[in-house]
Order: sequence, then structure tokens, then C-alpha cells
Amino acid sequence: MGKKNTLNSGEQLYSNAPLQNAELSSAGEKGSAPAPDNNRRKKKKSGKPNIFVRIGRFFKEMFSELKKVSWPDAKKVFTQLGVVLLVVVIFLVIITAFDLGAAALLELLVTNASQ
Repeated sequence: MGKKNTLNSGEQLYSNAPLQNAELSSAGEKGSAPAPDNNRRKKKKSGKPNIFVRIGRFFKEMFSELKKVSWPDAKKVFTQLGVVLLVVVIFLVIITAFDLGAAALLELLVTNASQ
């Protein structure tokens, strides 16, 4: 292993590089001020392109991905459309029958209760 150094808090610090002019005191001690940051006022460039470039790239990638999709043929689409419409009609009939039955039952209860 490398050179063994001790921090002020008693923790062991292991390093392969020699320490020269290093401050090993903890940052939370009283009286120690943080080092002034002279580069703080410089504007950091984020590296991201502007919004219009990103929107253009989004649409370009979207159309590229849509070209890779395996689209079904017309026969398969119409077959699946027929199945969906058939299921909707079946549920429409079932729900309408329950609704008419509940309305008839409610009317029967109201007419018998008033007599």
C-alpha cells in the first residue's frame, strides 16, 4: 500500500501520491473559511444544443424509428377492426339489457311502494 496519513478527525487516509502542502483539516471546523472561487462568475457552457436543434433532432429520430416499425397489412387491420367492433356491439347489448332491466325493476318498486 501507499503512504499512510491521518486526518484531524482520526480517520486513516491511504494514498499512493505524496502529500505536499495539503490541508487535511475537515471543512466543518470553526474559523476555516472556504477558498474563494475565482471562476464562479464565468458562465459555464452546458454543452447542450439550443432548443430548435433538439426539437429537430427529436422529430428526425421519431420518423427514423417509425420507418423501422413493421406495419400490418390492410387485411389484418380490417380483421382486427371487425373483432373490436363485434366486441363493442356485444357489450353494448349486454349493458343495455341490464339498464332496461334495472329501470323496469325500479319502476315496479316505485309503483308498489305508492299503493
